[in-house]
Amino acid sequence: MKWNRKSYQAKKRGNEDGDQQDFRKRNRVAKNDYRYLVASSDAGSIIGRGGHNIQNLRSKHKTIIQVPDCDGPERILTISGDVDAVLDTLKDVLPTMAENQRARKDQCELRALIHQSQAGAIIGKGGDRVKELRQKYSLDTKVFPQVCPGDSTERVISLRGAQIDILRCLTEVYSILDQTPIRGPSRLYDPFTYDGYNVEEYGGFFDQGEMGPWRAAGNRARQEYEGDSRGGNYNPSQLSGNYNEGQNNYGGGYNHHMGGGGGGINSNSYRGQNHEPASDSITTQVTLPNDLCSAIIGPRGTRISQIRKQSGAGIRIDDPLETNDRIITITGTQQQITHAQYLLQMAVKQSGLYNG
Repeated sequence: MKWNRKSYQAKKRGNEDGDQQDFRKRNRVAKNDYRYLVASSDAGSIIGRGGHNIQNLRSKHKTIIQVPDCDGPERILTISGDVDAVLDTLKDVLPTMAENQRARKDQCELRALIHQSQAGAIIGKGGDRVKELRQKYSLDTKVFPQVCPGDSTERVISLRGAQIDILRCLTEVYSILDQTPIRGPSRLYDPFTYDGYNVEEYGGFFDQGEMGPWRAAGNRARQEYEGDSRGGNYNPSQLSGNYNEGQNNYGGGYNHHMGGGGGGINSNSYRGQNHEPASDSITTQVTLPNDLCSAIIGPRGTRISQIRKQSGAGIRIDDPLETNDRIITITGTQQQITHAQYLLQMAVKQSGLYNG
């Protein structure tokens, strides 16, 4: 059954309603590429076993849908067609993503990609427009401050909340973008240039899977909505406008603080050199084969001391377990932990001890 667009319109009158109708009339026959940053786990659900789901979506909505493969934590979903068909397609895609994210049935998160020159039109002067979008559609909405990696010109706008509100808000976002021509060169983001260190700044997905010899230890990491960034259990209270407003001109927004680790650990026990634990200090743990630990410790502990100093994180390496693995406990803010993990991984790669 054809999606009734009226059900996704806010109860508005006058010029606002007319502007969105004009936008749809202008774009009804214009075929464009609409790009979305999705977690690899969400991409797998969209594609389905043997490509069954994505083939059904293509046939049903007469759109071109692509999710190129990428060996990393995030991928690009591209839907090509007129705006009505694209929104129709998303109406079927969002429930699939929500199920994979183990969110409440009517809740979801969508991260759309826009050109950096258009971001200001969404943010508005002093962040007033993005704040208006939040309030109008009861969504957690954020335009991330940095462009995606690899010298791209794309930025992420994240919409998190009820699926019907995401579609309504996205309709207005595309109306705004339609009136804001792209300025300057355009370079699309390629997930093969994924940057795990800078993920918080551009709105990407943390890699919670196994990376080389590294393995997660203890419980799965938790974000503030009690799920990992690749799709977890949303805390519904975080989806009803409990965002941090006005922190910057990028629209504030929710944080990607991730906990995790072995539980019952006192973060005060392993602070880095001259770094007291911050009030938002969290802890996570990974394991590494014992024969690779020398790569991160270095001669007389010089390498691990340098990593502590550069990242600001507290790092403790336990004695070997019976499995000959060693647990590495990292404590600090999420940015410090992410930086420390990046430096630890680079130390192992540059050592030449691991050939994976």
